[in-house]
Amino acid sequence: MADPSAPGATGAEQVRELLAKQAIRELLHAYSRAVDRKDFALLATLYTPDGSDDHAGLYAGPAAGYVEWLRAAMKAVDLTAHQVHQAAIAVRGGFAEGEVYVTAYNRLHAAGGRFEELVQGLRYLDRYREDDGVWRFLHRSVVVDWARRGPAFAAALRPRHDGQRDGVAGAGDPSYHLLQDGAFARRD
Repeated sequence: MADPSAPGATGAEQVRELLAKQAIRELLHAYSRAVDRKDFALLATLYTPDGSDDHAGLYAGPAAGYVEWLRAAMKAVDLTAHQVHQAAIAVRGGFAEGEVYVTAYNRLHAAGGRFEELVQGLRYLDRYREDDGVWRFLHRSVVVDWARRGPAFAAALRPRHDGQRDGVAGAGDPSYHLLQDGAFARRD
């Protein structure tokens, strides 16, 4: 693909670049959803077969190993919420690179049935590849810009009301029941 921003780039090239960037942004959101819902079957589909992950010194290696490592690591985690902020994406043909800013909230199990929270400002440095019209992670690397850890008081301070739906990881989450078709269909 020619550089869509170069002088003389055709409208078709510019549209292809926009479509690629949108597909990559949807990939970024699918990753956060898969991790937050502990949907490891979905997560495994987001990497190329030869994909890899370097997760800030906690795991480095093939994507399939990362998914299994994360499955085990998440046993110590009550819930997570990943918010994707800005993403700078450069597309070059069937490959792309990106720098993605994320705030990650993690509520961790602690002694005595209590919880701790770990909130981090992260950047993902990604390489993507398009295979058969689908964009996936070829390599994902995590950079930690800041972190805060302390006690979590969510259970004591959260007001409750009749009919309230609580978010949970896995098949019990309301999204799997209320959004049953398409992108939100259960994968495992």
